[in-house]
Amino acid sequence: MAAIGAIIGAFFVGFILRRIRWQGWNAWLASCMVVPGFVLFAEFVLPYQGGGASMWPIAMFFGGIYGALAGAFGVLVAWQLTKNREQDT
Repeated sequence: MAAIGAIIGAFFVGFILRRIRWQGWNAWLASCMVVPGFVLFAEFVLPYQGGGASMWPIAMFFGGIYGALAGAFGVLVAWQLTKNREQDT
């Protein structure tokens, strides 16, 4: 369940960084680091809670893809809002 929060966090990191006028690529790259950072934190810092084999490489791969997509969507939404606001003025 916390992994879903990390993906939502990737969206908001991309959204907020783009809204504070970071360049789109930089905001997206920063948001791409949220989910892999969470996976590494959960695997190597928190106590192990599983009973079988560790699946963190698979979680890193698929979670990284989902986090990158969520971050790109956050940057896109923020860019669209900024573009609409500039057209209104």
